[in-house]
This record gives sequence, structure tokens and C-alpha cells, in this order.
Amino acid sequence: MQFLVKIMIGLFASTIISYIAYKKQALTLSGAIGAMILGTGIFFGSGLYGSFLIFVFFSTSTIFTFIKRNYKNEIEKQYEKSGGRDFYQVFANGGVGLLYSLLYSFTFNPMYLILIGVSFAASNADTWASELGVFSKSLPVSLRSFKKVPKGTSGAVSLFGILMSFLGSLLIAFSAIIIITIFQLNLNPFSYIEAFLLIILGGILGSMIDSILGATIQAVYYNENLKKETEKAFEEGKSNVLIRGYKLINNDFVNFTSILLATIIILLLCR
Repeated sequence: MQFLVKIMIGLFASTIISYIAYKKQALTLSGAIGAMILGTGIFFGSGLYGSFLIFVFFSTSTIFTFIKRNYKNEIEKQYEKSGGRDFYQVFANGGVGLLYSLLYSFTFNPMYLILIGVSFAASNADTWASELGVFSKSLPVSLRSFKKVPKGTSGAVSLFGILMSFLGSLLIAFSAIIIITIFQLNLNPFSYIEAFLLIILGGILGSMIDSILGATIQAVYYNENLKKETEKAFEEGKSNVLIRGYKLINNDFVNFTSILLATIIILLLCR
């Protein structure tokens, strides 16, 4: 019975939030369906802890997405996807958190609480770096060529973007400790400070790994008509030319992989 109640509560809450996000065009229809599945699974697995973290991540990233939208539209023309998040983007950012939430529901191992925090800290750090980093006064530097490149280029970083990445990770770590404290969740053998620092570190690592993968193995194409690089394999029905990276490795793959690797590194550090 408790199993069914948790699923129903999670589904009800995630449906309302997903519907609102869909109406505000923060999610596509497939993204709304994905968010319902993700939200239900996370609430079932880690309760209000995981649900609150994904809410903080999604709400802040959505708000920042719409800041100076017209300015960002020009930059985002080179992105593989723009506009509302679709099903794949939702799970690329939240799928790792769902995995650890489900593991926590079966084991109640405190390590998984930290890894859930790390997963959303990494998502938030990368999103803040992307959404707010474009407002940097200086051009970002490519981690592949170490030369200045246009804003929005995958695998490029700026000091302002790194700062936003840190703040995004900090917010999730702070939110995690608040919920752990309020509901007195068992963290033994970790202290609150240790959990706090591990989540921040994991978030920053995730964002760094994302940039490195974006600069090295993510597929980047060249659009002959626009005479510029893009993440899009196709533009107006025409194929763009692959100039580096691998076709199967897109931004969603990079996001999911960087988050997963960040959690694995933190897990290994703790062991």
C-alpha cells in the first residue's frame, strides 16, 4: 500500500509541475512526459529529498533560460536543441539522480544521498555555466585549442562561467543539507560538512568533465550556408559536415556521461 501511495503522490505532483512547465514552453510534450516519469521515480526513491533538489535545479535553470531570451536566441542557433527541454534532455540531466534515488530506496545507504546531490549539483553547475556564462564580457576559451571562440561553443569556458558553475553547485549542496537537516536523514558516517563539500566538488567536477567531453568527443558540424560551426547534424533538411567528434555523441550523451562520471569519482574518493 505504501508503495502505491508514494507513486500516486509523486505522479500527482510531477504531473502538475510538468503541465505548468509545458504551458510555459519550458518543456516540450515529450519533455513533460519525461519529467512526469522522472519526478515520480525520484519521489518514490528518495522522497522529498530528491524531489526538492530536482525542483531547485529545474526551477532555477528554467528562470535563467528565459533571461534575455532574444540575446540568447542568436547564440543558441548553433546548439543541437533550443527552446523547451525534450524527453532526452530531461533524462540526460535527471536520469543519474533517478538511478541513485532508486538504489537508495532499496538500501537506505547514506552514500546514495550524497550521490543524488552530486548528480543534481553537476546538472545545475553545467546549466548555470551555459545559461549565465554567455553574459561574460570576455569570449570563452576552447579547451581543445586554448583559443578564444564564440560564446555558446561546446567545450569552451570563461572565468564568469566557472563562477556561475560554482554557484550552481553551491545552491544544490546547500539545498541538500537543508532537507537532510529538516528530515533528519541518516548521513552516518559522513558529517554535514563532508556531505556539503562532496556535493559541491562533485558538481564542479561534472561541469568540468562536460566541458572536456564537449571539446573533444562531442559531434561538431560545419554549416556551409551559415559558414559557422554548429551542434546540429541537419539544418533545414540538409546535412551538415562533421568536422570533429563522433556522430553518436551529442549534447545529451555528454550531459548524462559527465554527471555519471562525477558521481563515480566522488564514490571512489569516499571509498
